[in-house]
Amino acid sequence: MGSVETPTNPENGSANLAPAAVDGYQKPHSVVDGMPPPAAEMTQMESDSLKKRRVSMLPLEVGTRVMCRWRDGKYHQVKVIERRKMQCGGPNDYEYYVHYTEFNRRLDEWVKLEQLDLDSVETVIDEKVEDKVTSLKMTRHQKRKIDETHVEGHEELDAASLREHEEFTKVKNIATIELGRYEIETWYFSPFPPEYNDSVKLYFCEFCLNFMKRKEQLQRHMRKCDLKHPPGDEIYRSAYELSKKEGKVGTPERPLSDLGLLSYRGYWTRVLLDILKKHKGNISIKELSDMTAIKAEDILTTLQSLELIQYRKGQHVICADPKVLDRHLKAAGRGGLEVDVSKLIWTPYKEQG
Repeated sequence: MGSVETPTNPENGSANLAPAAVDGYQKPHSVVDGMPPPAAEMTQMESDSLKKRRVSMLPLEVGTRVMCRWRDGKYHQVKVIERRKMQCGGPNDYEYYVHYTEFNRRLDEWVKLEQLDLDSVETVIDEKVEDKVTSLKMTRHQKRKIDETHVEGHEELDAASLREHEEFTKVKNIATIELGRYEIETWYFSPFPPEYNDSVKLYFCEFCLNFMKRKEQLQRHMRKCDLKHPPGDEIYRSAYELSKKEGKVGTPERPLSDLGLLSYRGYWTRVLLDILKKHKGNISIKELSDMTAIKAEDILTTLQSLELIQYRKGQHVICADPKVLDRHLKAAGRGGLEVDVSKLIWTPYKEQG
């Protein structure tokens, strides 16, 4: 999306007051180019009728779609996920928890009524019908991508349990945390104890990772805490180079966030593509796992996402065309810093003592 600029009238140098379009959307204005629009000729009665219509919409129902002014100053379509009554206000004074339909759910947030353009309100759509229409428009590949994202890390849940989980975690319960010198915006729901549900912000000890409701509690705690780093002697034990030295396969702890999945999937992709190119695809999944210490299931899902594997006669077969591998390698880009294994000084736990 491009930035919105205010054009200048070449005849008199004055600012053009025409509303700027955002992705094809224009928020209605009462004045355009200094001249009243035709709609401004409406009678006072019509104006009052319009105000009454807007008031009759309130409070907005969960599921309503409406344009919302985001932090970039532009209007984006949102879906109302939840609402809550404001402590000080009238019967229709609510805050709304919204999902920006074009963005990831980590950007979901509570917004005030003045951020919403009530002229753009769409009627509440039956979600089952909407999901069916959306499903018909998606390709099989797109559906598989969505299924992977939703199910990853929740393989043990059936469909009903997964829906219950999504319903329970749809609204972020903690907006921000303070960790040391940093204030961090949260992205998702976190399963804190029920007594913390009324806390908008939590304060963490950056050494022992205990958390408190108030700054004063943290300050008292810090005077007593004698740790100098977060606890855990083997916090990085899943690192693949360590797994190789230990002679075991590694896999990330589940559930994975969407960004966690992208990070690991990016690493798996680059490592596997390099090996497949060297071996010209003549290698099994087990051999790949032995060479990389990556779990076979992670290798399988990665190759499936790249469409480099087929199921033939009861077994998975790797299909690694050199041109396809080159295309995927180019798309994957370069990874981060490489580990110099010769500098790695570490003794596997089973060999200690």
